[in-house]
Amino acid sequence: MLSLFFHVSFLGVIEFKRFADISKSQPKPPEKRIRIVLQSNKSKPKQIVTSEKSKDKTRDPDAKFLSKDTQKFRKQMASKNTGSFKAAGKGTKMGRKSQAKEQKVTPTTSLAKIPVRAQKQKKRGRVSKKKQIKFADLAVGTNAPKAKRKKKRAQTSLAALGIKNGLKGKSGLSANNDFVEDLPLGDMTRLNTVEYKYYGFYHRIKQKLEQYWGNSIQKKAQALWKSGRRLPASKNRITSLEIILDTKGNIVKINVKGSSGVRELDDAAIESFNKAGPFPNPPSGMMKNGLAKIEWGFVIKS
Repeated sequence: MLSLFFHVSFLGVIEFKRFADISKSQPKPPEKRIRIVLQSNKSKPKQIVTSEKSKDKTRDPDAKFLSKDTQKFRKQMASKNTGSFKAAGKGTKMGRKSQAKEQKVTPTTSLAKIPVRAQKQKKRGRVSKKKQIKFADLAVGTNAPKAKRKKKRAQTSLAALGIKNGLKGKSGLSANNDFVEDLPLGDMTRLNTVEYKYYGFYHRIKQKLEQYWGNSIQKKAQALWKSGRRLPASKNRITSLEIILDTKGNIVKINVKGSSGVRELDDAAIESFNKAGPFPNPPSGMMKNGLAKIEWGFVIKS
C-alpha cells in the first residue's frame, strides 16, 4: 500500500509540474498567413499578393506573382512581420514619441458593463484574467526566452521611427500576411508582380476573411488545448480550399483540396469563408456556366 501511494503521488507531482510549466510559458503568437492561387491551363499556377510599390513599372518575364500593378524590384523580399498588409513608413521623431505613448496605453473595461457581483470581486482583486490559448501554446517544446521579449521592445522602438526606404510621413514597419515561399525575409514586402484584372475582387474577399479567421482559429485552439493535444513546433499547416460561387457571389460549395492534417484547422478555414460570404459582384469574366471557382490557402505556423 505504501509503495502504491508513493508511485501515485510521484506521478501526480510530475503531471502538476508539467502543467505549471506549460501555463507559465509565454510563446510568441502563431503566424497566420494566406495564400491565393490562380490556376491556368496555359502556365503554372500563380499567386495573388499585395506588395509595396516600385518606381520601376517594367514587367519581369519570370514574375511568379499577380497583383494590382505590373512592377519590378532589384531584389525581392517578404515582410518578416505578420499581419494585415501595411506599407513601411519612413517615420519621424514625433512618430517615435506618439508610438511610445500608444504602447503604454492599456485598454480598460467599464465597471458599468460588469455585473454587480463581478464588480465586487474586481474591487477585492479576485477576478482572474482568462488565458487566451494560441496555436503556439499547442506546439511541443516551445518557450519564450527573455531575448525574444527584448527583441520585441527593440522592434517597438524601431516601428515608431520607421525605416530608411519607407514612405514619408508614415510610421511603423511593413507587415503582410501573404504566404510567400523561397524568398528572404526583410523589412518590406517587395515582389515582382504582373497586373491582374481581377485583383480587386480577390482583395475584397481577403479583407472580409481577415475579420473572421483569427476568431475561428482562437476557438479551435481552445478546443485543442482542452483535449490535451499538441502539435509539432515550427511546421507549416496549410489548408487548401476550392470555393465555388454563383453569379451573385453566394457560396455554392467549398471543397478541401489539401488538408492541413488537423481537422480543427480545416474547419476554421471553411467556417471563416462561410461567415465572410457572400462576395457580391464577381467579375463576369470569372464565370463559367454560371459558376466561378477560386482557390485559397490558409497557413498556420505553430
